[in-house]
Amino acid sequence: MATDNFYFVEGNSSVKDLVKTLVTEITQNSGIYKWDLVYPDSIDKIGSTGEGSTINLITDNSKTDKVETVFRIGSQNNKCIIKATTTYGKEFYLKIDRKESDLTKEEKEAIVNFNKLHSYYIGDGHYSNRTDAETLEYMAGLPTKGASSGTGNNELYTTYVSAMTKSNSINNIRLQISDKLNVDGTDLGISKSIQSEYNYRLAWYRKLQPEIKDFLPVQYWINVTKDSINLVLRGDPSADVHPYENYLTSYAYIGALKPVEDSAYTDDKYNFGITVSSDIEPNYSKVYGERTATGVTDVCMIANKIGMPYQPHYPAFYATNPFMDKCNVEGSRYNHKKHQFSDITLVHPVDMERGKMINVLVGDASAINDTDRLAYKKDTEEEEYYKKFKITAPYCFLNNSANINYCVAIRCYKTTK
Repeated sequence: MATDNFYFVEGNSSVKDLVKTLVTEITQNSGIYKWDLVYPDSIDKIGSTGEGSTINLITDNSKTDKVETVFRIGSQNNKCIIKATTTYGKEFYLKIDRKESDLTKEEKEAIVNFNKLHSYYIGDGHYSNRTDAETLEYMAGLPTKGASSGTGNNELYTTYVSAMTKSNSINNIRLQISDKLNVDGTDLGISKSIQSEYNYRLAWYRKLQPEIKDFLPVQYWINVTKDSINLVLRGDPSADVHPYENYLTSYAYIGALKPVEDSAYTDDKYNFGITVSSDIEPNYSKVYGERTATGVTDVCMIANKIGMPYQPHYPAFYATNPFMDKCNVEGSRYNHKKHQFSDITLVHPVDMERGKMINVLVGDASAINDTDRLAYKKDTEEEEYYKKFKITAPYCFLNNSANINYCVAIRCYKTTK
């Protein structure tokens, strides 16, 4: 059996503590495979409470005691940077942050409606105006100016409050990679303007009910070596309802590639990449030209062989026709009920085959449950064990592969249940 030359763990965390929990696993609990925390200088500072702010929904000095108008918005400092010192002596950096939450379509509409509802029709071609307070009362379904009886429906109000009191995101984190830091070591050596436009969104949920906050549990499975990280996140389905289409299983790979064969050209200077899984379509940035990687529907490497930055690489592996009319229930009937899994080779449009992803396989997802433990090369000296996961996030690197219906399996211990 192959040696377990990696660290593996599975667990769960609230969204509030997720970044700190993952960084603890990677930089403290991984033993000889651990990466280094570069920023902040203490892991206890990750997730610390920010200054916060107070917002008053009324800006025109009008008054109301019928609805709440003043809210306290909290914030967390989740920004951190960890460093990989690879087995071939190079240093690369991974930035993790849980940024401000996005507005939903309904929340954007609520902001527009708040402005529109200040004016209402009174007949004979005439309009009258409401104050901010009266508009909030109207949105809350209460009797107010222009609506003597009220509607009794406060959905507009609650959605508007949700839009105006957003804090840190509860369904995604943002990742970025670089081979250098800024002068004071507090950020990546990439300009702020590029960072704001060009980052990689790792999501574990689509839509969440407004009552769900950062107590939302997230499960994680992770394996770590000095060269790579395989990470699977799954938002707790308990916060979802039938047909359970909002919670996601997402996958991320951060790190280097191993050579396709031992005699391959030495790949060290730019051998570091990232891919994540997202709930929304990636930002097709052109900061490094038309062929700038997304890091979502491809694997973004620091650069190609001769230095072109942030280049997309695409997965290649054994696969059946994705349109095959398939109904497999037990693996191969001819081959001891085995399921076909293979290494993932990354291919660049110009450089071609570059290397293989470490401690992860890809294969047919049928007739296997998520988290099932698979034996690879069983009863040989190279026997390894993997846990299977079907990526349900709609945007991931398998979108640009031979079969989008396939799943990934990340390496685990033989003793893992």
